[in-house]
Amino acid sequence: MPVSQPSRIQHTIHLLPQNTSLAELDQVVTLLHPNRSAFTYSADAAHAVAHAGNDDSVVVCWAGERWNGDIFAWLHERGIRTEARNFDGSSVPGHVSQPGALTAPQRIEHTIHLLPQDTTLPELKQVTAELHPARSAFTYSADAAHALMFAGNENSKVVVWSGERWSGDIIAWLKDRGIKFEAQRFVTTEIVSSGNFIFTHWPTEHKSYNQKFLQNPQNYDHPLKGHDGVDIAAPFGSKIFAVADGTVMKVRDVGEGHNYGTAVYLKHTDGYRTAYAHLKSTELKVGNFVRGGQLIGIADSTGNVFPKPTAAEPHLGSHLHLSLYLDGATQRKETPQPFDLIDPEPFLIHLQDGWESPTGELVSGWAFASSIENKGMVAKVQSSFINLRAAPGSFQEKLGRVKNGTVMRLLGNKNQDYYPVGVPKDAISRVDTEVTFGMHNEDGAEWMKANGMKGWALHAVALGTNAAPQNMTRFEEAGIKMLVRLNYGFHPQGNQPAVGSSEFQNYLDACVKTMQDSKGVWGFIFGNETNNPQEYPGGVNGEKIKPEQYAVAYNNVWQRKPAGVRLGVQAVDPYFGPGSDSRDYWQRVLNNLMGTDFITVHPKTQDSNPNNVDSDAKFSDDPLRWQFLHLKSYQPLLAVVPERFWTLPVIATEVNPQRHNNGVTLGWQENQGAEWVKRAAAHFRAYNEEALIPVNGVVFYRFTADDWELHNKPSILNAIKSL
Repeated sequence: MPVSQPSRIQHTIHLLPQNTSLAELDQVVTLLHPNRSAFTYSADAAHAVAHAGNDDSVVVCWAGERWNGDIFAWLHERGIRTEARNFDGSSVPGHVSQPGALTAPQRIEHTIHLLPQDTTLPELKQVTAELHPARSAFTYSADAAHALMFAGNENSKVVVWSGERWSGDIIAWLKDRGIKFEAQRFVTTEIVSSGNFIFTHWPTEHKSYNQKFLQNPQNYDHPLKGHDGVDIAAPFGSKIFAVADGTVMKVRDVGEGHNYGTAVYLKHTDGYRTAYAHLKSTELKVGNFVRGGQLIGIADSTGNVFPKPTAAEPHLGSHLHLSLYLDGATQRKETPQPFDLIDPEPFLIHLQDGWESPTGELVSGWAFASSIENKGMVAKVQSSFINLRAAPGSFQEKLGRVKNGTVMRLLGNKNQDYYPVGVPKDAISRVDTEVTFGMHNEDGAEWMKANGMKGWALHAVALGTNAAPQNMTRFEEAGIKMLVRLNYGFHPQGNQPAVGSSEFQNYLDACVKTMQDSKGVWGFIFGNETNNPQEYPGGVNGEKIKPEQYAVAYNNVWQRKPAGVRLGVQAVDPYFGPGSDSRDYWQRVLNNLMGTDFITVHPKTQDSNPNNVDSDAKFSDDPLRWQFLHLKSYQPLLAVVPERFWTLPVIATEVNPQRHNNGVTLGWQENQGAEWVKRAAAHFRAYNEEALIPVNGVVFYRFTADDWELHNKPSILNAIKSL
């Protein structure tokens, strides 16, 4: 049966150079795993898939300069649209896609590996490590696999991984389309212990096995089913260590004639016991308590070892035999071995790979499977963070956040794509992910108070060189968190006085005095958007305020702020450039701060279209090619916040559409504004669900005073009040 005609739908396939290293592949697939992308090293395969797709299909070439020849010209000659990326995921500046007329691909042999949509990142890494030597293609799209098979010859085939995990019968689907296939399965090592016992230390000075559990059954008498432990390399005279805290319950001497020779047995918690065999000597006595990592004895070849020692080589065969027992394991059929012998290897895997064991008090919870990597009895966070959940599911209660690299205990098997884990208590960050809303201006806070609305409000004051204490107690008592922004002045006077001017230090003193004498203020913000020319001292033609200059002034106030008073860093204008880079300015500010109590940002959309609240559109030119045009402009800025600030509150203190949809009129467009507000609220709530640094407050700009005033727009105010 010939392969049927595939559907002409959009395909995106990522084309990697043949000299891609496994580390580079790992970097790319980790970056794109959420997108479930298709990858190939074959330009012919990329041509075939894109050719079968619609006009929007595209080949994304990674490190195109590493091809022998101009890969973009090759694809364009065949009518294929292209994009260009570097291995860090960034787009290549200046790349232009210029496809010619579409040409048919060669009918050659193709093989593509088809992965289920629920493939976890650890499973994907297992696949890519296996496929990398042969530079094999893989995809999550059955349609993409179909397109490639249609273009290939009769020897082309699809390798289906864990086909039972597809929502429908993927095998029948392929058969119906005349596609040859093979079946493959993921390898799993989900062996989880009961209780909290874990190996904390590797038992020898050498991390390699000589013989594993259950191997060589022909060498062992009934009732043993094979090797009763693991043999680990331990040359004569090397040190043997306890794998965990325990108490010595038995010591055997070589003179007993036992197969283990000189051996030490330890009793641990939760019904576990270990035995360390073939020792030369030990100083331990029954009843001694030992710590994990403590010296047990010295390695030798006493007892029954292979190869057998000889007179010429009396220590031949020296190694450590390690046995692990779990009370009741044989009766519960948790092991095929008698005497409650279980496999020690799952307890050793993480130690062999250099992962430290989680120690101290553990908090039980659930971790999303694709965000962690498993090693036997433990798991490590491999995404930037995880939300630890009280139960399996993305909407279950959050117990806190656990950052990248944290090693946790695995406490059971996967349930609904979540693993039960035990996380060291001190590794959990209790980050507040609730977002509440409010209004810009003191009279906006009055409106909130009159309408029984709790949340955030902001009042900006122009101090000049004189303190201006604020009494916001009435708002504090009404559940409104009042922010006071400390400006030198407003345009064109400038956000701060010129550095080195006679008024500069007087302004800083006024900021400190204002903080000292104010009441009911949740927090003070030092300055505003000093990267925006409108905020320069003297206006757009005035003296620029460098990020380091802002930080010096901020640190002066930070060091003198009264006890119990919160001081927050200014928001930068998210768009300045052109000719400058707002992200660079922001990073330089943050990297030079001595500290901050909270962070502020200024998201907006360029127009009043509610659909642009969630828009992914970005600038097309440097230096802002990385920046979103619309509301998401805060996200790249939060992405570069230093780790020391990750747990701080974030308040979006100016949130608004910039113009009407006519592209000219500034301010809120009333017939669009209510829906815009609802979309913005939904956006921030959704963002907080999985954000590393959530947004805790949203202040809509503004109640009165300029083109964005809202006091005369009841439909928008009602939408804000209903949040």
